[in-house]
Amino acid sequence: MNKSIKTKNSKNSSGLQTKNLPVKIYSPKDFAWATWQVRDILKLSKEAVEDLKDDYAAIKKIKKVDRTFENTIEGIEKAGRKTGKKIGFASLLMEVSPRKEIRNAVKKMMDEYSAAIIDVSYDEGVYKSFKEYADKKELFVGERKILFNDMAQGYRRMGFDLSKAKQNHLKKNKKLLSKLSRDFSKNINDYEDYITLTKEEAHGLSEMYLSGLKKDTKGRYLVTLQYPDLLPFLQNSPNDEKRKELSDKNSKKGGIKNLQIIQKIISLRHINAKLLGYKNHAEYAIEPRMAKNPKAVTNFLDDLSKKLIKTSAKELEALIKFKKDFTKDKNAKWTYFDSYYVEQMKKIKFSIDSEKIKEYFPFDTVKKGMFEIYQTLFQVKFKRITSIKTWHKDVEVYEVEEKGKTISHFMMDLFPREGKYGHAMAVNLIDGHLEKIENKEIYIAPLACLVTNFPKPTAGNPSLMSKREVETLFHEFGHVMHMVLTKAHYESQAGANVAWDYVEAPSQMLENWTWNKKILKMISGHYKNPKEKLPDETISKMLKAKNFLVARGYMGQMITAIFDMQVHLKEPTKKLNVIYRELSKKMSGMDGSPKSLFPAGFGHIAGGYDAGYYSYSWAEVYAQDMFSRFEKEGILNSKTGMDYRKWILEKGSSMEEMELIKGFLGRKPNNKAFLKDIGVIK
Repeated sequence: MNKSIKTKNSKNSSGLQTKNLPVKIYSPKDFAWATWQVRDILKLSKEAVEDLKDDYAAIKKIKKVDRTFENTIEGIEKAGRKTGKKIGFASLLMEVSPRKEIRNAVKKMMDEYSAAIIDVSYDEGVYKSFKEYADKKELFVGERKILFNDMAQGYRRMGFDLSKAKQNHLKKNKKLLSKLSRDFSKNINDYEDYITLTKEEAHGLSEMYLSGLKKDTKGRYLVTLQYPDLLPFLQNSPNDEKRKELSDKNSKKGGIKNLQIIQKIISLRHINAKLLGYKNHAEYAIEPRMAKNPKAVTNFLDDLSKKLIKTSAKELEALIKFKKDFTKDKNAKWTYFDSYYVEQMKKIKFSIDSEKIKEYFPFDTVKKGMFEIYQTLFQVKFKRITSIKTWHKDVEVYEVEEKGKTISHFMMDLFPREGKYGHAMAVNLIDGHLEKIENKEIYIAPLACLVTNFPKPTAGNPSLMSKREVETLFHEFGHVMHMVLTKAHYESQAGANVAWDYVEAPSQMLENWTWNKKILKMISGHYKNPKEKLPDETISKMLKAKNFLVARGYMGQMITAIFDMQVHLKEPTKKLNVIYRELSKKMSGMDGSPKSLFPAGFGHIAGGYDAGYYSYSWAEVYAQDMFSRFEKEGILNSKTGMDYRKWILEKGSSMEEMELIKGFLGRKPNNKAFLKDIGVIK
């Protein structure tokens, strides 16, 4: 499929029904890609490019008089699908393969493919074919109108209206941008650093935590930048000096080379936007999203920041006062490495010990409970398949069943490894779509993969999850459900292929389940005695502490989102890390690490969230409004869950995203539930 024209514009009602069609499901041989060798990967670029060329050649041969929606618009939409999906498989392997030679092979192949596919995508003959059909001015509704409008907008955004010289300039820049983005991501994944701890320096850390750390030849503990090492250390180590050392190292993730890469990426984005007639990259990037223009985004960020800033300042005052009292140092100041004091304040103020709470959240117990919840809400079953070989023994494969029939599949790669993507993400490997095989309509089952970095269980150390990690699991698995429960007709409209500032809403909504007393009982069980659920008293304290420092948390999001918008509204004249540091100090009221290279490790800015980081807060407004219906009708109400599945998960972007939300809520959405949830209004 021609990924470069996969954008969203106006949507209308969807009328296609795919529920009763036979479904293409997968056998172990369909997962052969998961164990590809270097030789398999290196040949993919040529195969995929030739496949797309062949499909394009067939489209161009059609006579003008014979052009139809099916043979031209649908033909362009599915062109290259045969082997193009293999590029997606390889891209995942670059993020998760434990073998460096595989990751490097994918990187090499992707550099070649990305340059070649841009040239093929700019096929004047295919664009002429599109125009020939467009000139017929046929009328259509629903997904067909969406697909046509998306394609028209996509071709315009590709620069087909430009002179040949400007178009070539644009193509050259796109090729370079694609390579630079992959370099940026790989540099983050490959970045390694650590601090060492003697037994004395490890004072205050739990034996369970320490038992999970590696040691050097001198017997010192090694604390890496991987989340299972990093976050518990910053929260629980009383050693200010070591917390500072680890924070400084983490703030340099990606390194100077990534700082240089992202500066170049942003410059190229601005050049391309102006070539296409936009004022800046932000205007270009936001056009196909729900917000439509930068002004709507800046107004949203300014309004929310103003609502948060006073509360955030008061929270900082409270933190400083607590630290002074706790340390008995009247001159104490709040620093960027003071997570430890946040944890101590929480313990004293709410009698909450995050380490104790983790004992009730063994990973397997949480996962089992979460599966039960999603299966109840969406009336499906998850069945583990053990006959499939993958890139690592820890990877799990599941099929999703509805009324005894398989409708989709998903994979789970859950624990950290060297060279693996370091955060959490859900990847759509095969988008559900309708296809004709031997003149019979069949629905191609979706396939998704969940990638996380939760603590890996060992013989003497169970995988215990923090409350935040539990929320992350529910969030990312929400993305998986969006991908695998789709019923959309077209691949480009399936699952999570929606407006970028809406894509987080369905998964953010599902985080709310982790704040419900009934659910917390379902997903908890002490690691020593699984029947011992999270105590009522602890749950009550957790709920009271839910909005503890919430304004500062959201202010952190605002800082990052405003930084992202600033550098994409106007090409920066200062170094990006300096811009971020100055903005952060102004909005948060405190200095960050003087060694920070933050933009160098900000994977989102090169990975699709350019001029789009605002999407997290933007989408959460809709997420909380959608959750209000579950609050009213029942947290495990399968009727409400099936309505949610029908309106939000199944349709993808086959309707305007706003219409989907209205359909589920039965009214226009508003921000009251969001503001109430974060304590801004009662």
